[in-house]
Amino acid sequence: MRHRMLSQGIFPDDESIRKAGHEDGVAGLPSGSSYEPGPFERGIMAAGESKISEIYARTAQELYRHEGKSSNLANAYETNQYRLRDVLSRYKARKDAIGRDVIIPVPHYVHSLVVILLAFGEFPLNVVVFRMFGEPELMTYVMSMTLSLTLPLIGVFLGIQIRTLIRPKIATAIMIFLAPATVLGALTALSFIRNMYVELHAKHSLGDGSGNMVYAMFAINLLIFLGAFMVSFFSHDQDSELDALHVAVVRLDRKRSKLRDKLSKAISRTNSIIRAGRGDAERALALTTAKISLYRQANMASRGGTVAPSSFSRNPESQTLKRWWPDMKIPDAAESQTGNIPGGGEKPPEPQGRTLYSTGRA
Repeated sequence: MRHRMLSQGIFPDDESIRKAGHEDGVAGLPSGSSYEPGPFERGIMAAGESKISEIYARTAQELYRHEGKSSNLANAYETNQYRLRDVLSRYKARKDAIGRDVIIPVPHYVHSLVVILLAFGEFPLNVVVFRMFGEPELMTYVMSMTLSLTLPLIGVFLGIQIRTLIRPKIATAIMIFLAPATVLGALTALSFIRNMYVELHAKHSLGDGSGNMVYAMFAINLLIFLGAFMVSFFSHDQDSELDALHVAVVRLDRKRSKLRDKLSKAISRTNSIIRAGRGDAERALALTTAKISLYRQANMASRGGTVAPSSFSRNPESQTLKRWWPDMKIPDAAESQTGNIPGGGEKPPEPQGRTLYSTGRA
């Protein structure tokens, strides 16, 4: 019965173990010079190893369900790290070449917020004016939206172009003169068109104030354009290459922070599976050790004070537990430019290697 239980990976009860230890001790098993445990002790070890193997297989299945997402995040993170380090090296080289750091008086998030607010502020104003002109509802919204998007975007584009043109090229002076003149001319032409429209279609409803309404709207549109132009001008560095590299570094740094957060959560979930399985396996090994200790005590008590067999000096080990998965770790981070990496400003973490792992499945 006891051998059948051991062959099925089931531990016998303590009484059966004491009885087996007594019988083997009386029979002198194992011999005093033997470094190999006796049959019954080997059976207990095999039963313990069988339990640990079951835990290993169950843990491997749980890891396999998370392996794809964790591996994809790890690969995306490492790709981002590689690109970020490359851009950082070129960014530092450019700073050394021109002898200064990037100069951006207005942060990019303030720039984006101001442009969005200008666009949203322009829209209701245009709606009100075009309604006063008696335009149909659909055309009112179409024209209002077109102006609300076009004017700030033109201001942004010209602000960036004029700011990042490298002096003293002749094209710089031409662009600085022609670009605003072109936009002012376009706004003037638009105002004349509106004036003609008002004279033909809307003067009867607006009366003598129609011309003033047109020029007031021109002034407001000009103010919105200049606002977008100025905030865009001061939100970029004058050196176009340095500005582009700075934008790329910030963008990759923010993306890295998001990937790092996702990867950290995936690694924590994976490590919890690994540690839970390891804990179950260690408890199974501890139970195996306790059963073997009980057997050895009963065996020695039946030997009449003789020297313990050499095999009794060896503690049970599990080959499955020795090849258990190590905890996953996040790779070391590249230099942060936005302060989004945990521990920003402190000593960078020690290199920790890749985060990929294998469950042993194809």
